[in-house]
Amino acid sequence: MKTLNDIIKVGEYKKEKPLRIFKALIHSNTFAERFIGFATNKIVYSEKPYIIDESNKEVINNLFHYINGNIEFQGDLSKGILLIGPIGTGKTIIMESFCEVFNECSNKIITIVGSKNIVDILSTNGYDYLNKRPVFIDDIGKEQTKINTYGTVSKPMEDLINERYKNESLTFGTSNLKIEDMPYNPHTLDRIKQMFNVIILKGKSRRV
Repeated sequence: MKTLNDIIKVGEYKKEKPLRIFKALIHSNTFAERFIGFATNKIVYSEKPYIIDESNKEVINNLFHYINGNIEFQGDLSKGILLIGPIGTGKTIIMESFCEVFNECSNKIITIVGSKNIVDILSTNGYDYLNKRPVFIDDIGKEQTKINTYGTVSKPMEDLINERYKNESLTFGTSNLKIEDMPYNPHTLDRIKQMFNVIILKGKSRRV
C-alpha cells in the first residue's frame, strides 16, 4: 500500500482564478472627464474646487488601471480596494466617483452603502441582499459593531465581511483606521487583508 507521502508531495497548489468579469473598458480621457464630473458634484460647498495634486493623482490613476483590468494596476486585480487615509483627505469622493464611473460604463452595478447604515440595511433586506453583489462600504470600522436583539448579540459588519469572504464577493471600502485598529476579531481582520488591495491616501484634510 502506498503511504500518504507517496501521494501528496510538498509544494504550492493554487486553484485556477475565475475569469474577471468586473471590468469596464473605458478610455483614459473619458475616465478623467467622468471622474472629475462626479467628484466636483460631490463637493458639499460648491464654491470649492476639486483639486488633483500629488497626494491623490496616483491613487486615481491606479483606479483607472483597475477599472480596465490593466496589468499596470499596482496590486491584485482579483481583489477589491480598501482606501485608507486620514479624515478629510477625500477618500469617499474618490471611491464614490470611481464606483459611479464604473456603474455608468459597464453592465455591473456597485451598490454604495455607508457603514453606519449597515445594521438598518441588513435588518430590512437580510444578508442575501449584500452577500454577493459588488459593494462599496464607506467608513469601515465606524459602524455600530454589536447589536442586541432580545438577548442575542450579533456583529453585523463582521458577519457580512465573513460571508463576502467565503463567497469571494468583490468589496470596496474606505476607512480612517489601519486594519489592525479596526474593531473586529483577528479572524475577520485576517480575511480583510486577503480581500482587499490596501491603498493609502496621504495628505492633509481638504476641508479646511
